[in-house]
Amino acid sequence: PIMITLQNVPEGYAYCFAGLNNCPKADNCLRAIAAKLLTDSKGTQPQTVNTVNALYIEQLANRDSCPLYRSSEPIRYAKGMTHLFEDLPLKQAKSVRGRVTACFSCESYFYRSRNGKRLITPTEQQRIAHVFRSINPNLVPKYDGYEYALVW
Repeated sequence: PIMITLQNVPEGYAYCFAGLNNCPKADNCLRAIAAKLLTDSKGTQPQTVNTVNALYIEQLANRDSCPLYRSSEPIRYAKGMTHLFEDLPLKQAKSVRGRVTACFSCESYFYRSRNGKRLITPTEQQRIAHVFRSINPNLVPKYDGYEYALVW
């Protein structure tokens, strides 16, 4: 499991103090966990923080489906794809590379992801797997590794 600390909370992140007492998902919501960590911290409190509007939370018909909920469950990301095209014939690798590049929202994301400087999201992994399956149903993309991270 990934340790959640105040130092992990991104700058400008919206804390949810409204859910601390009466939200069914507060124990697993990054926004509520961050608010609890801040509330419980012994250090100097910041003068201002970005928060979810408590009045907004109160008016929700069903708090189980809060659109601001952020799961504290880490997500598995792929990291690096320097060997992704190794098992493909050179002629095929060129066209597959173009199709894989299109799995990302921009070309720079492809290159940064290829080099491991950017994590590859589960959605991008699914798109890449689809490209490989379209060539051969048994072909599975090879990533350099995997990493678990929180989706703040």
